[in-house]
Amino acid sequence: MTSVGDRIEGHLFVLKAIMDRDKLTLEESLSRYPGLVPTEDHDAVRRHWEQQQRTTTIIRTVRPTELTAMGGPRPWAEDWDTAEGYYWARQRRFLSHVLRRQDYEIDSVDLASDRVLAHLENPRYPEPFIVRGLVVGHVQSGKTSNFSALIAKASDAGYKIIIVLSGLHNTLRQQTQRRLQRDLGHENVPFPKGVGQGDPEKYWTWLTRDDLDGDFDPGVNVGPLQGQNQVILVVKKNKTRLDRLLDWLENKVPEHVPVLVVDDEADQASVNTGGNRPDDEPVSEVLDLRAADFDGEIPADDELDPSAINLRIRRLLRCFARVSYVAYTATPFANILINPNAEDREGGDDLFPQDFILTLPHPPGQKYVGSDRLFGREQLPGEVGQVDGLDVIRIVPELEVEQVIPPKGKRKPYTPVIPSTLKAALIDFLLAAAGRMARNGADQPCTMLVHIDMRKEAQDKLAAEITAELGHMRQQWRYDRENFLPVLSDRWDTEFRPLTSSMDLDNDAPFEKLEQHLDALLTPGVEVRILNSNHEDELDFEIEPDLKAVLVGGNKLSRGVTVEGLLVSYFVRRSPYYDTLLQMGRWFGYRGDYVDLTRLYSTQLLVTWFHDLATIEEELRRQIEHYARRKLKPWDAAPRIRSHEKMLPTAKNKMKDTSLQQESFDGRKLQTLRFPFDDPMILDLCSENLGTTRALLGSLGAPHRADPGRLNWEGVSAEAIVRFIELFRFSDQSAFDVPSVASYIQAQTQHNELVSWRVMVSSARVQQNEHRTVDLGISGHPEVTMIQRSRLAKDPSSLGVVTEPEDELQGLTSAQIEEARKLQESGGFSTLGDAFRSQRSSREGLLVLYPIDPSSGVGANAKNRRRLFDEGIERPECVLAYAVSFPYSTSPRSLPYVVGHKAGRP
Repeated sequence: MTSVGDRIEGHLFVLKAIMDRDKLTLEESLSRYPGLVPTEDHDAVRRHWEQQQRTTTIIRTVRPTELTAMGGPRPWAEDWDTAEGYYWARQRRFLSHVLRRQDYEIDSVDLASDRVLAHLENPRYPEPFIVRGLVVGHVQSGKTSNFSALIAKASDAGYKIIIVLSGLHNTLRQQTQRRLQRDLGHENVPFPKGVGQGDPEKYWTWLTRDDLDGDFDPGVNVGPLQGQNQVILVVKKNKTRLDRLLDWLENKVPEHVPVLVVDDEADQASVNTGGNRPDDEPVSEVLDLRAADFDGEIPADDELDPSAINLRIRRLLRCFARVSYVAYTATPFANILINPNAEDREGGDDLFPQDFILTLPHPPGQKYVGSDRLFGREQLPGEVGQVDGLDVIRIVPELEVEQVIPPKGKRKPYTPVIPSTLKAALIDFLLAAAGRMARNGADQPCTMLVHIDMRKEAQDKLAAEITAELGHMRQQWRYDRENFLPVLSDRWDTEFRPLTSSMDLDNDAPFEKLEQHLDALLTPGVEVRILNSNHEDELDFEIEPDLKAVLVGGNKLSRGVTVEGLLVSYFVRRSPYYDTLLQMGRWFGYRGDYVDLTRLYSTQLLVTWFHDLATIEEELRRQIEHYARRKLKPWDAAPRIRSHEKMLPTAKNKMKDTSLQQESFDGRKLQTLRFPFDDPMILDLCSENLGTTRALLGSLGAPHRADPGRLNWEGVSAEAIVRFIELFRFSDQSAFDVPSVASYIQAQTQHNELVSWRVMVSSARVQQNEHRTVDLGISGHPEVTMIQRSRLAKDPSSLGVVTEPEDELQGLTSAQIEEARKLQESGGFSTLGDAFRSQRSSREGLLVLYPIDPSSGVGANAKNRRRLFDEGIERPECVLAYAVSFPYSTSPRSLPYVVGHKAGRP
C-alpha cells in the first residue's frame, strides 16, 4: 500500500471507531469532527469506505453445518444476546479497530461462535450437566479465533472456569496462551497490543503464564475456583501435567460453578488408541519433543500415550458437576470414528461428540488458501467441472528426493546435497520475499519451510547445506551482481509475473522494484533456523514480527504452529495417514494477499495425494451436511470416510471400532483423467489402450447410428465392457478403482442390471485442417477425427475433465430428456447429469470413448492449463480416455469406505 493509501486507511480506521462508538454514519462523523480528517482527503475516504462496503456485500457469510442431539440450538440461547456481552464486545472492537478485520471476517467469527455457544448448556442451569461437542475447521483457517470468541461469549453467559488443552509442545501452548491473552485481556498485554486488562471487576485470573515454561503449576492459589473470579488455564496434553491438574482440582470446584473445556487439536493425543504405540521409534523421537516438553522426571513414552491422556481428559470432565467440552480440529477423521458406546469404569464415557458436531464453513473471501484451492479436487455431485488448483506447485523428481533424505536402513552414511529444485526454491524465496515487501511498501515476515524427513539428523545436515548455498548466493549478490542479477530478473519475469498479472494486474511489478529489498535480504544474509529438539531455535513472531528465515524442521512444524509470512515450502515427506499429511501442510492459511508469490515444491505422488485428500475432506463435510438435513443425531450418523489405495484416514489404533464398507456406483459418472504424460511409458500405455479400443470396437460391427461427432452402438454385453475396463490402463485415481468398478458391474448383472450397454465414440463434430484423425478399427469408419484436450498446469498428470454434458443424452427419448430437465429444475436432482441418469434403465450402462489428439495445445481462454505433450517430445498416435455412466439401481454394489460405529441410542 502506498503512503497515501496508508493515510486514507488511517483516517478511516479512526472514523470507524467513532462510528461504532457513537452509532454515526460516515457523513455524520465527518461533519461532527471536522478537524479530524483534512478536507482534501474527504472524497478519498468516502471512496475507500464505499469500496469496503461493496466488498462486504459481495462476500456471503455462511452458517456452520450443525448435527445435534437436541435437533437445534438449546432454548436458552435464543434469549441470550451475545452482542450485549462485555468480553465479546471488547474482542470485537479489537478485531475491527486495531486488527482492522473486514466486517465479513468478523461476521463469520461472530456467527460461527454464536452457533457453538448455542449448543452448550446454559451455565445458569441449576442441575448438573455434561456436554460434549466437536467443531471441525480447516487447516490454518482460524480455529483459535473461533474458540477465542467462544470463550469470550461463554464467559459473558456465565461460564467461570475455562480450561484450554493445547497440543504437546511448549511452543504451541505458549502460542495459544499469548493469543488468548491478547483477545481476552491480560495485565502484561496493554491496549492496543491486545484488548487490554479492562474493568477491575472483569479481570481474568490467569493460572498459567505465557513463557515457554509457563504451564500449569499446582502451587497456585485455589481460591479463584469458588466462582467469584473469571479463571483460565492453558495446559499441554501431557500425562504428568494433567495428573497434577487433576490432583489440584479434586473436590476444589463447587457444584454450582460452570466450566468450559476447550480441546485444541483434539485429534492429537485426545483420542483413545487402546495403548498401542509405535514399535520402531520412541514416541518422544517421533513427536520431536525436548526434555522441557515432558513433565515427568524423565522423558517417557507414557507421558504421551494417547490412551493415558484420553483417560485423564475424561477424568477431568468428571471433576465438575456442570461442564461443557468442545473439541476443535481441522482433521476430524479420528474424532468422528470414536465409538459412541465406549465407556470406562474410571474415565466414564469416551469423548465422542454426543451432543453436537459443527463444521465451520470455508472462510469467506479469497484470503484463505486451503487444500482445494491449492491442489484442486475432483468434481462432486452438484458441481460443474472439477475444482482447479493454483499454478504455484512445482514438482520435485524422485531422484532429487533421494539427494536430500537419508537412505533406508540404520547407520548408513548420509551426506545430503542441494538438488536443482531446492536451489530454485531458495531463489524463489528471495524473489517472493522481495516481491512481498515491494508490494506492501513495508517490512513483512517472510519465511520458507523445508520439511523432508522426521529424523533430526537429516534436518540438521540439510540445514548446513542450505546455509552454505545461501552463503554462496550472498557472495554472488555482493561480489558478482552483474552476472547474478540477470538470473534473478529472468526468474522473476518468467516464474512470477505471469501468474501475478493473471490474478491481479495491479500487483504486477517490474524486477527493478525488487532490487532494494533483495539487497536488504542478501547483504546481512538470510538466517537458517533449525526447529527440532537438537537446537534452541524457536519461532516467536511476537518478538520477531518481521522475521526473515528459512525454517528446517519436521514434526515440530507439523501441527498447530502458525508460520507467518510463509512464501515457499519444500516438502517431500510422505505420511500414510490423511490427518497427519494435512496437518503437515503449514502452507495453508490466510495468504490470499500474496498467494501468487507462494510456491510449493513437492513430489508428483504427494501432490496427487493432497488432491485426493481435498476431495475426501470436502466429501466428508458434505456428508455431515447431508446428515444435518436429515436431522440425524451425532450417534445415528455413522460417518463414512472414503478409503484410499495408499493411505488410511488416521492411525490404525484410532480405527479399532471402525469397519470397511462399500459405496454404490449407482447414479455415478466416472472418467479416466490421469495419465503419465511426462513418463516415456506413456507411449506403450497409449499404444496398448489403442489396441484394446480397436479390439472392442472392431468386435461390435458397424455403428448402429452415426451422427456428426457421434458413433453409437447398443446392446453391448457387460462382459465386453468389463474386459475393456480391466485391460485399459491409466494412472491411479482414488475415485476410480478398476477392480471395484468391474466387480460392481459383474455383481449388478446378477440382478438383471447393467446387462446391456451403449457404447459411443465422441469425436470432433467438424473436421478442420488442424484436426488429426485416428483409426479405431470401426467398421465403415476408418478415420475418426480426434478431439482437443489439454492437461492441468499444476497437476500435470491430470486432464481435469474429458466429458461433454450432452454425452449423457445418448439412448434417452425426448420425453425422458424433458422429464429429466423438469426434475432438475424442481430440485429433485442437483445436476442435469444426475437427472439424465435417473431416466436410463437400470439394465443399461453407458461407455463413452474419447480419442484425444496428442498434439493438443491450450485454448485461447484456458487458465492453469498446459499442452498435452511438450514440444519436441515423442508422442503416441492417440491418447484415449473414457467415461462410464451408471444408471440408478435398486440393488447397488459399492466402493470401500471406512465407517465409524453407530450407537443406536434412544
